[in-house]
Amino acid sequence: MITVSADNKDIPVNMVEFSDGAITFKLDSLPEQPRYIWITVDPSTPVYRVREEISLVVDAIMGNDDKDFTNTEFNLSLEYTPYGRADRRFEKGNPAPLLDFFCFLRDELSVFDAIYLNDVHNIEAIPKGLNIIEKGQLQCFKESLPQGWKSDYDIVVAPDLGATLKAKTIADYLGVECIYANKKRDVSTGRLTTINLPEYDFEGKVVLIPDDIADQAGTHMWLADLLKEAGAKRVDLYVTHAILPKGLKKLKESNIDKLIVYQTVGGYINKQNVSDFNK
Repeated sequence: MITVSADNKDIPVNMVEFSDGAITFKLDSLPEQPRYIWITVDPSTPVYRVREEISLVVDAIMGNDDKDFTNTEFNLSLEYTPYGRADRRFEKGNPAPLLDFFCFLRDELSVFDAIYLNDVHNIEAIPKGLNIIEKGQLQCFKESLPQGWKSDYDIVVAPDLGATLKAKTIADYLGVECIYANKKRDVSTGRLTTINLPEYDFEGKVVLIPDDIADQAGTHMWLADLLKEAGAKRVDLYVTHAILPKGLKKLKESNIDKLIVYQTVGGYINKQNVSDFNK
């Protein structure tokens, strides 16, 4: 789903999908000379549709010949970064989807003055030449917490070395130590092969595992098992983008005690599901 606003006013976006899967849009009520136009892609939008929807909506806007966009600032908000985890060519014969997507925005569409993203998996993989404004993991974490929330965490455990820098921003905010687990994954299948905890006394500790994305949450559940085996009293999981295509059943059966989520992705679960999980 894609939304448009102009000068702080929502613009109706009418999408029509045909029987062959083709889509088109119609936008009415644009101001004559808008100062700002915001296009926002909802995280429930299937990634394979994002590029096409953005392109068609931009074309629908620019097709208004009676409007003057000379001084208009165009902004794009991608609540969930498409192809965020495909940040390199993992094996010979693979494409580079993240690079390709942002090169499209930069070189082919080339209309946006700024692109707003949330907790990007690897922001360094986004090509230069785009004005990227990122809301980091710490800010997303803060905005996910209920009003009046108080921390009782003893330690933050990053799921791997690559997640440590982001996890440390949360640990510093909480005033606790940050350590990381060691894991290995089969790049061909994406299957996790090993995960090990570092040397640390987890007995009686309240632990937070922060991460940017939970897909199947296999890493997080495995890590929670190891932490409980090592004596942890409670293990909570924070994720910025929760996909969880099979729902929360397996997570309920795991050693994860509480789930904190900034946003849900793909429409498989919603915030009410998360609230029910925590009850």
